[in-house]
Amino acid sequence: MNLQKRLNYLKEQKRAYIQGTLEYVNDEWVFFDEESEEAALLEDMTNGDIEIFRFGKWIKGQMCEDGTVLFSRQYEHLKNGDVVRFRKHLSYAYEQWLQSLSDKTFFYYIQFLNEHNFSLYDCLYCYDGLLFGTERGVNFIIYDNTEQIANVQHYYERGSSYSDRFEITLSTGTRFVCTQIG
Repeated sequence: MNLQKRLNYLKEQKRAYIQGTLEYVNDEWVFFDEESEEAALLEDMTNGDIEIFRFGKWIKGQMCEDGTVLFSRQYEHLKNGDVVRFRKHLSYAYEQWLQSLSDKTFFYYIQFLNEHNFSLYDCLYCYDGLLFGTERGVNFIIYDNTEQIANVQHYYERGSSYSDRFEITLSTGTRFVCTQIG
């Protein structure tokens, strides 16, 4: 199953979105990040996908050139003060690493992260040795949920035998070892 299909099966992940408000300034839409309070041009924040909070719920849409958003088959104009959000992008190496896991291992791993208050979207860094064609090695993934850090070492073997082993250390000193999940 590809990564997009897997993500559709997951419950909503914490910190999966960048959220903020819009203001029309000097003939351009400016996005103000709710968390960091930084400003950026709206066009720099999205590849077109956007969600706007209207009528008490998030509505998915597609940005158009003229400052309108296409929802299903209806166009709506953006308004000053609109609350919007964008799904965070996953790095290429991290996406490829997640895709390399079997379905069973992937879902177990995400469940483990969620149980320890980490989200799939908390990844700060991912080294994926599989991108270099190595059949055996260690991948390194670092997560930050703003309360603690998790360091994951993923020992893998691909080829004639297929194995995954995870050593996870939290910044609290707590350690976990999971072997042959998939």
